[in-house]
Amino acid sequence: MGLVSRERTELIDQRRAELWELLATGELRPQHIDFPLEEIDNAIEVIETRSNLGRVVLRTN
Repeated sequence: MGLVSRERTELIDQRRAELWELLATGELRPQHIDFPLEEIDNAIEVIETRSNLGRVVLRTN
């Protein structure tokens, strides 16, 4: 990726624009698992076992 981003900046710009368009239309939805802060042990378990797809989020409220 580093080489491509340095030598093919137009390609990176094109792909970035495509990703933003997919996000804007809802065709691409980031994945996350949401835990209340009280379940921090469960959140850590998910991270340690690598069973998440996307981010692990802790909520404080």
